[in-house]
Amino acid sequence: MKIKPILIGATGVLLLAGIFFYVRSTPSNPQKKEIIGFLNNFNNKLKQGNSDTLLTFFDKDGDFQNLPYFIDILTGKDINGKIEPLFKIDLKIDDSKVKFLNQGLSEAKLKVVFSKDGVASKETYLSFIIKRVTEGNFKFYNIKSTDFFTAYYAYKKTVLGVYHYFDVKLSPTTLASFKQAELLKARYDSVIWFAYTNNKTFFYVIKGKWDIDKDLNPNRNHTKDSFIEPYKMGLVNPDLKEIIPPEYDLIHNISGTFPGLIEVEKGDKKGFYNLEGTIIIPVNYKQIFPIEDDNNLAVLKDSLSYYYLKKDMTISEKVDLKLTDFFPKIKNIGSQFDLYKNALSVVTEYNSRYNNGAVYLPPSYLVDLNIVGRCLDFKNPLRVGDYSEVHEKFEVKNQGKINAPENWLEASFYTIRDYFLGGRAEFYDTKNVVVIDKKNNKVFTQEIAVDYSPEEEGGESLGGVCDVNNIKAINDSLFEVKSGAVLSFELYDSTKTIAGGAYYHYYTVNNDKLVELPDRRNFGFTKYVKMDDSYLSSCYKMLSGLGPYNKRKNETIDYVTPEMLRYMKNEIYAEYKYQFKDKRWMEIFADQNNYDGDGTLKTTFNASVDDSLTAIDKYNINWINQKLKGTHAKSNAIASK
Repeated sequence: MKIKPILIGATGVLLLAGIFFYVRSTPSNPQKKEIIGFLNNFNNKLKQGNSDTLLTFFDKDGDFQNLPYFIDILTGKDINGKIEPLFKIDLKIDDSKVKFLNQGLSEAKLKVVFSKDGVASKETYLSFIIKRVTEGNFKFYNIKSTDFFTAYYAYKKTVLGVYHYFDVKLSPTTLASFKQAELLKARYDSVIWFAYTNNKTFFYVIKGKWDIDKDLNPNRNHTKDSFIEPYKMGLVNPDLKEIIPPEYDLIHNISGTFPGLIEVEKGDKKGFYNLEGTIIIPVNYKQIFPIEDDNNLAVLKDSLSYYYLKKDMTISEKVDLKLTDFFPKIKNIGSQFDLYKNALSVVTEYNSRYNNGAVYLPPSYLVDLNIVGRCLDFKNPLRVGDYSEVHEKFEVKNQGKINAPENWLEASFYTIRDYFLGGRAEFYDTKNVVVIDKKNNKVFTQEIAVDYSPEEEGGESLGGVCDVNNIKAINDSLFEVKSGAVLSFELYDSTKTIAGGAYYHYYTVNNDKLVELPDRRNFGFTKYVKMDDSYLSSCYKMLSGLGPYNKRKNETIDYVTPEMLRYMKNEIYAEYKYQFKDKRWMEIFADQNNYDGDGTLKTTFNASVDDSLTAIDKYNINWINQKLKGTHAKSNAIASK
């Protein structure tokens, strides 16, 4: 559920007019210095934190909502009040802008600064309507707080994300690790994580400056040491002796890929140590894929060649392999699995009293295949209490392998359901595709969005018969992926809404990566391909009627209807900000943001967009027109409820 700001009071013309008549007989305007003095007095009482005293500053006849909660926020008691304020809130009284509304009514606009160590500060504003009750005596009469609460909740979310700051009971094991970590401070710049295996504690240590958000950011170039300043990571055993020297960019969870082994990364190369500090797999390989095989544990790949890691931990001579030879054997890749079990096979936690999650650095092959990010936080069994901003489960399911008609592309689709504590929804669904280019023996991956509804309440997937997956090559450099998604757009008849169905993505290959081409159309194929009848045979979920969505008629159609064709055609014009003569079409595409509008249609529109249309646009408009004139596409209901 989305958190919505709590608005305290509402001011407007009628309110001010009423107040004006209430105070019109009041003596001359108070001076600014009197208002500033009143605000300073209030601010001093805020710092003392006595809510009963603070309530006396507010007029009992004033227009307030949830005033006690507002005071709790200003005094830092909204969350973790039993421990300490979540973050600091400063009212900058001296910077206040005071405006006199009439003889007895003033408005003071205050700058407010939110701050927390390790988090960038944020500024916002809070406006008070202040009434002079008697000479030199003032009360708050109303508060304009919309901007304040919007900024407050945003900053609160940021702080919680950085600190995972909740009332959690620490285990004796964790407290003992804190003490041991203190002994390592003289040798290392920081001790960041503790790992527990076989009743022993291991310590992840850093030389240099470490920042997890920057150094493990998915957009970072991980072939370099760090995002801002160089650092090196190492691992220390329970006897406080180095078993992995601080020479690496990343050290993964113990036993994360193979029991008793630890994956390390240096630049774009990977390898493995054991718990005695011996290098088992030299840090020479760009990719390491664990496989299910009678004779071998993994496939190792350097820049050009493949090798087997045998079960006796020796490495074979170079072998002639193609991706399709071993891809189906990659561990977990063809089944359903929950990363939560992998993450907690060896619990790794932060050297922090506030970051309470269990740290999971997934095996690099899962990151390379875009199944999961470089770092996740799971609920930590060693710390008991309330959690937020951590993963509880992370389920990955293989939806099957698809060969493109051209037979040189092969794709595997995966649905990922992430149960995320403290999120807007109970779970978040996404979808990934892994594409193998058989001609060039290359693998490409891409995350696919599954929710294109306006509110995006958590990334739920479509499910059911319309959850299709397909891939084809338009040409050697353009791939089309069709995948089921949650949609939400009205047709010309406002009682009809397309709530789900096939969504088309178009990718090109750039630097050995799939790059999605920009496309704001719900029927994206009209932008990149010349249509044929195959684009009319797709599965869509249509809601009909009025009222709440769950009360409307819900049917599944397997063919694009004439009304959908008209939407499809006008969507092309809409992208170029065409001025429709029909008001209904203007409303439809304003809601779709094709005009960068918010419903008020603030953008400049074009009476003609013929010069902007591409050759593909023109072809598809003509093709759709011919279909609308010459045929009557019918919606065949294949399921309804």
